[in-house]
Amino acid sequence: MAQPAIATEFTDPTLVSRAQRYERDAVASLCDRSLEALHRVCLALTGDQTAAEELAAGALLKALDGITGFTGDGAGFHVWLLRLAAGAAARRRPAGTGTREALAALSNFDYELVALRVLGEVDVDHLSPVLSAQPPSLRAWLVTALREVDGRSGTGWGPDLRAFDGAVEEVIEGADPALAGAGLSAPHDAPRLLEVVAALRALVGEPIDPATATRLRTTMLAATAERRARWVYRHHTAATVPGIEQRHYPSRSGTVVALAVAAVLAVVVGAVLSVLSSFAGPTSTFYPLKRMGESALVAIQLDPVDRADLEVNLAETREREAEDMAARGDGDQTAAVLDDRYQLLIAAGHDLLSVSVHDSRWKAARSRLFEKSDIQMTAIERDLDATGQTRSKEEVERLATSFDVTRRPIETELGRPAPASGGTAPAAPTPAVSPSPAP
Repeated sequence: MAQPAIATEFTDPTLVSRAQRYERDAVASLCDRSLEALHRVCLALTGDQTAAEELAAGALLKALDGITGFTGDGAGFHVWLLRLAAGAAARRRPAGTGTREALAALSNFDYELVALRVLGEVDVDHLSPVLSAQPPSLRAWLVTALREVDGRSGTGWGPDLRAFDGAVEEVIEGADPALAGAGLSAPHDAPRLLEVVAALRALVGEPIDPATATRLRTTMLAATAERRARWVYRHHTAATVPGIEQRHYPSRSGTVVALAVAAVLAVVVGAVLSVLSSFAGPTSTFYPLKRMGESALVAIQLDPVDRADLEVNLAETREREAEDMAARGDGDQTAAVLDDRYQLLIAAGHDLLSVSVHDSRWKAARSRLFEKSDIQMTAIERDLDATGQTRSKEEVERLATSFDVTRRPIETELGRPAPASGGTAPAAPTPAVSPSPAP
């Protein structure tokens, strides 16, 4: 079975390290090798040339901003760049009809997964490190997402889906869905899901035109030149002049002492920043540090039940932050924080689904997940309405509706009976909480 070209196109191991120094040819090479795929994904998601170019340019500049902290290789950069675009599109949810409209109803994670796997042609082995999930889980989540795009529900957990993933690859490459799905035993609706893959592939438009490619490339390289000048200024000292007394460099022992002092200071400063960030709100300078620490805590939790418990706790934190932002009249931050809350609850559900032994710990975590998922955001919506944040209120309502659709099949798999009327599970009202005073 043929694999996406990203596995072999990036042969120069120095590309990323040179791009991190903002060397023009290295950045240009990374940009050129990903530009076609990037624009293809952006155009498929937006359906509009202008919007696609804006989305692609934003992803390129964001990648340039974060490249100094990037730790992967050229192929990893390619996937990361596509994810930056898919993530930005997931937050904006471009309007559309038909398949594009159904795609926009997915959760952020499922939206990114479908965009990268089907539209970006990235195989699950390359997606695994970027999405922090094992290939079998990604295949199961892809099946779930494809069913939702098809207007149905039901998870993909259980059967071995490697053969189905191979059929998805064949359809991506242009094979007939019926032929690709012939003989597949899992999932049971494989031919229908492959038709959905073909419909998604139909969103992919024409190759990028030379004028658009030139504009995107020029924007990227102009930003690179600016950053290169700043990088050289920070990393290069003034040259010595012949005839001037030679500079005396510190001894080895002095260097060791200096490094030891610097290490102690780094630990102290890091501890202080960690403590400060734990109290930071979404508008605080320390908030990104707080979120980084939370992500690290989730990543080191190897036990799925413990990880689900932590994700539910973090979702509760996001809920309190959203209440605070709504009370202050910051609608955009409110919607962003609630979006993160819903993603954490969905992730907790997936973690619990991956556990085979349903002991008392698992059942307690499941009950707590159901309890937190049932809480409605009516108090937040009232605050947004009272402060004139109508657009943000509508966004919060949309996020809540999307979350209810996404969580329903997960909760059914976890053993929660589906509502007889077809509605959402009974919801506990949010208690009245006095907003914290602004710092």
